[in-house]
Amino acid sequence: KVGNKYISTMGSLSKRLGQITALSLESESSQILRTIKPNKIPNSLSQRLDTTLKDSHDMKTFGLGTLASMANKERYVRFTKSLYGVYSTMEDELDRCAKTSFKSTSDGSDGSQENVNRIEIDGDVSNLSEALKDQQSPVAYFWNRHSEILRRSELLQKDILAVSADEKLGDEASYSKATLEYMQAIREAGNKDRKDGSGRLLGHAYTRYLADLMGGSVLATPTRLALRLEEGTPEQYTFSFPAENDRKGYVGMIYSDLNESGKLMNDDDSKLEEVVEEARLAFRHNIAVYGEEPIILDSFRGLKSMASGYFFHK
Repeated sequence: KVGNKYISTMGSLSKRLGQITALSLESESSQILRTIKPNKIPNSLSQRLDTTLKDSHDMKTFGLGTLASMANKERYVRFTKSLYGVYSTMEDELDRCAKTSFKSTSDGSDGSQENVNRIEIDGDVSNLSEALKDQQSPVAYFWNRHSEILRRSELLQKDILAVSADEKLGDEASYSKATLEYMQAIREAGNKDRKDGSGRLLGHAYTRYLADLMGGSVLATPTRLALRLEEGTPEQYTFSFPAENDRKGYVGMIYSDLNESGKLMNDDDSKLEEVVEEARLAFRHNIAVYGEEPIILDSFRGLKSMASGYFFHK
């Protein structure tokens, strides 16, 4: 009975802590979402995507899963490796889409099959976004403008190797079931986008990168202290924003360019909703990854690690 009571108490504390962590992350990001303008444009892609924050995003699981990853270095490496699998797959698919542009000469509304010309681009595509905007797919336009700042996979790789130098990152057989399923969903979205010039991958980009920009920025110090990591680690939460923008300004730019990508789909309801549904799917996969290992007990351990890390640091 005593043991059960202890476990129950720990579970309640961990759940409450997950809620508190979620609220602290949510309050900061909510302030940004309330005060930027692009996501207020009626029926725009960014406004539609933001609806998923209410009906698909589980902040409590995110908070608990994040705390659980701080339980010990082994847990941190497993969790970060899952994120590496997701981001490396997503960024590979985004890169492939960025090198394929489309020019639609018919929207198919007259009953004919949509005519989509594919253009394969070799070499550097970073300066093409404005010059060839009308010839780019929605994914290519967005990623060509933001890949340099948003790209996370190399930073995640550094974070893993800083803790576990012998970790094998290229072996997909070593990834968890939830991670592999998430990776497969991203590949399927990328394949469809390259076939028809649609924007499904934007739903995946929105789900991960906006979370990093708005909530992830506060996690670097707690993670470093909880796990006694070297100064400057983890790197995955760091962003180098353009000189003219702070974090809020850059988030506004992201939303604005999502809207521009929507325009490249002619703001077609069915195409925009494909992106939104893909974001909902991505949120479901995130919940599966964050909650794949037991998170109640590990989140309590993460809390203890964080508290002792702050004490040790002082």
